[in-house]
Amino acid sequence: MMGGSSAPPEHADRGLSLGSFHMPHVSMPHMPHMSMPHMHMPHMFGGSSSSEPPKPEVSSQPACSMPALTPVAPLPAAAPYTPWVAPAFAASAAPTFDVEGLLLQAAQSLTNREESMTELISAQIELGSAILKAAKKRARIAKGEDPDKPLKQHPKLGVIRLDYDYPPAEGDIDSPASYGYSCIYRVIPGLTFEMAQAGKFTEKVSAAFSEGIKYLEQQGASAITGDCGFMMAFQVIARQIASKPVFMSSMCQCVIAATAFDPKDKIMIMTANSATLKPQKQTLLEHCGFNVEDARFIIVGCQDVPGFDAVAQGAKVDIDLVTPGMVKKANDTIMRNPSIAAIILECTELPPYADALRAETGLPVWDAITCADFYINGFKDNPRFGIDDWQDEWDHEIEAYHFGDHLTTKDKEQGLIHKGPHEMDVSKVHNVYHGLKQKKTAMEKKKKQLEKKQSPILGIVRLDYNYPPAAGDIDCPASYGYDCIYRCVPGLTFEMAQAGKMTPEVKKEFKLAIKWLEAKGASGITGDCGFMMAFQNIARDIAACPVFMSSMVQCPMLSLAFDKFDKILILTANSETLKPQKDQLLSHCGFDVDDNRFVIRGCQEVPGFDAVALGEKVDVEYVTPGMVEMTQAILKKDPKIRVILLECTELPPYSDALRQATGLPVYDAITCADFFISAYLDNPRFGLNDWQGKFDGKIKEYKLGQNLSKAEKDKLMFAD
Repeated sequence: MMGGSSAPPEHADRGLSLGSFHMPHVSMPHMPHMSMPHMHMPHMFGGSSSSEPPKPEVSSQPACSMPALTPVAPLPAAAPYTPWVAPAFAASAAPTFDVEGLLLQAAQSLTNREESMTELISAQIELGSAILKAAKKRARIAKGEDPDKPLKQHPKLGVIRLDYDYPPAEGDIDSPASYGYSCIYRVIPGLTFEMAQAGKFTEKVSAAFSEGIKYLEQQGASAITGDCGFMMAFQVIARQIASKPVFMSSMCQCVIAATAFDPKDKIMIMTANSATLKPQKQTLLEHCGFNVEDARFIIVGCQDVPGFDAVAQGAKVDIDLVTPGMVKKANDTIMRNPSIAAIILECTELPPYADALRAETGLPVWDAITCADFYINGFKDNPRFGIDDWQDEWDHEIEAYHFGDHLTTKDKEQGLIHKGPHEMDVSKVHNVYHGLKQKKTAMEKKKKQLEKKQSPILGIVRLDYNYPPAAGDIDCPASYGYDCIYRCVPGLTFEMAQAGKMTPEVKKEFKLAIKWLEAKGASGITGDCGFMMAFQNIARDIAACPVFMSSMVQCPMLSLAFDKFDKILILTANSETLKPQKDQLLSHCGFDVDDNRFVIRGCQEVPGFDAVALGEKVDVEYVTPGMVEMTQAILKKDPKIRVILLECTELPPYSDALRQATGLPVYDAITCADFFISAYLDNPRFGLNDWQGKFDGKIKEYKLGQNLSKAEKDKLMFAD
């Protein structure tokens, strides 16, 4: 076996043979480990067999053959790696760079990129709005409604202007960019600052003022204000003419703010000049319940704040320059008066500094814009609950306004005293909805020095009573556009709240609940039953934040906004249940249950609403038509009703339906909570921005007894 003629030669063909089908081996020199058989098929796919008939002979040459493969040349050896070394330059030959120019180019490039992004965001917002409208239209068709039926107009603010022209800053009442809704302006020819301060009209100006109020209402204004706080002297005249709410000064917020704090707490009133409020003493006392000589109110003039003198000169105010001085003024006052618990900005040119004051002091700040927002919210659709698709959405467009717009040519030429050159180019105005970029300013630098503050939280004291709350109910976390936390008071029943008396043990638990909510970061505290107004004194004596245990605290702001002959409809779960609260409501809310100006009606007869008394889940969709029908019947009997206030905390789910059906403003427990929380919220349209954490939109579920210890849970009468 080691040799012999039968051994194949060294380079013998190692191909494959199957009968007469032979595939010789072909080596590939460039791939030494691979080989391919050479196809040699003398009679193609046939093979020889002794049983088969003989086949015709064919050529002995291959029927097909593969071309010879060209060897690939081997790769040349890699050159050894030599690292690159930067050449040394002589000092005299060192290149020069325009560093400043390069930085400016880079900054411009970034700016262009940001502007492109904001344009894209604006386009996306418009597209999203169009898609949403289309979806809502389909939803209306699905409900069997007419998709082309016109929706109610989004609310507008009407602003009466002095005959005085100046360049308003963002946040100023005269800047359209200060609002999250449309606004209309009307100048009163001849109405000067001095005339407003004196509180007296000439006959000619009085006629122009009346005409201005009527014009704003005709143009669809839902509420009317003035661009100077001293116009409060004309509040009575304006509300005699208007059918919509009138609030000629941000000082209208004084009483509601004072109600929310302990009498020992003080409120800082910041004004352009502290001496100028004194002549308004009687007017402010009569219409705002505000006594300028009351030690509880500390009046602070801003006339000596660096840069703020531009207001008196009618020049453009440098907000960046003024802001640090405004903050210092507030902080110095608080250091001298540590019991200050809140700030109200009286001057209509002070709102641009509200956010900086909130960020630095941590106190609630109310101004002319929060005041306007409150009255407008009574007309607005609440997107979180109630009926939808009944009101047009705001288009986020800021209309350009030039001083003297909406006046006749004669009034412009002969009536106006000030014909200044100032025009507002709204394309340059920063507005969060337009996505326009705000320049880097001193305020933005200050923002970086501040650690982002927590977004405001609403604290809610709950009765020891369990039921399934509907969306819009005060006990439903989905009713709010901010975080809320609940704390149940073991043993606190509806009957106890109605009687206005707690047992010593329950009173102790109530105080613990107030302390716990504030310790958890509550910016404002309310109750889930209007009868807790009886405990307002106890709660505000403990808490440092504002306390508003009933939606009835809104009564003073509503009554002063309408004529004394106009009426306010108050809807409650049961009309008889308010009477035991007469003294409490009078002392804390300025509300007399026996005053015929207030029309009190119970909802106990509305079909399906009895589920409230039974502690069962309310079918809101079923109850809504009955609630609307009952209200319309009341209005038909008493056409002097101008506004609706929902006292019961389970009535807000019907607010939107009542707004749509009656056209009247509707206020409830949610508008009340929104008002107090707004004093802590960053206003994204102007002032210091990005100093506060954002609400994440997540709704945290709550079960009765949550946030209680085991021992406290054991005391509950109604366990979940």
